[in-house]
Amino acid sequence: MKVAIFQANTVDNEAESNLRRYDSFLEKLDTDTELLVFPEMFTTSFSIDTDYAQTMEGSSLKWMRDKAVEKGIAISGTLLIEENKKYVNRHFFVFPDGNYEYYDKKHLFCLSKEPKVITPGNKKKIVNYKGWNIALLTCYDIRFPSWCRNTYNEGEYGYDIAIYCASWESARNFAWTNLLVSRAIENFAYVIGVNRVGIDKANLNYLGCSTILNYKGETLVGTHQNKEEIAYRVLDKQSLISFREYFPVGEDWD
Repeated sequence: MKVAIFQANTVDNEAESNLRRYDSFLEKLDTDTELLVFPEMFTTSFSIDTDYAQTMEGSSLKWMRDKAVEKGIAISGTLLIEENKKYVNRHFFVFPDGNYEYYDKKHLFCLSKEPKVITPGNKKKIVNYKGWNIALLTCYDIRFPSWCRNTYNEGEYGYDIAIYCASWESARNFAWTNLLVSRAIENFAYVIGVNRVGIDKANLNYLGCSTILNYKGETLVGTHQNKEEIAYRVLDKQSLISFREYFPVGEDWD
């Protein structure tokens, strides 16, 4: 499966202009792409400004659905959503037919106003796409290994890929890069980590350092720091299966 990771430079609270700029990038997207992953809150940035939250009928989700259908790909990314008079940081996985599933971020970042504004999710989410089981996770979740933990039952692993959409500030970049490796190794799964770049209105800097890792924690592809770009990698399901058969670590998990 060919995966594209879009390390976007998101302008705060400018959803429509951000989407128009993304349009220009997607015009050049490799035609054999099967999954495109965006950062956390890729239309508004991590401002947590509820004035710019959208509903499930809003233009941002519509854009994701329209682009998925137009390109014949799946699209992953999070949006600030208002629902039932509450706000959630919702990680969408949109299929090529425009249908979607989602996960609401569980762990809200304590050094921001996110816990004061956002309602945390309480359910894990794994979607199936092209024969891959894919866990949806978001940014700060990565610091909590029990929440991200894979499962194993009678030879079957719960997920094959974990996607972490992030808005991870540069001051903690060492943690970001190392936690991604840890989650890949301990869960015997591919990890896709997509972070934004640029400087937000709070003057916080984001380096990016988006990456795709294999089940050994090895880097398959990475992006340049401080550069808005798309990077690609083909993931091999059979190599994952073969490695799990050779080293059945799931049988020894607690």
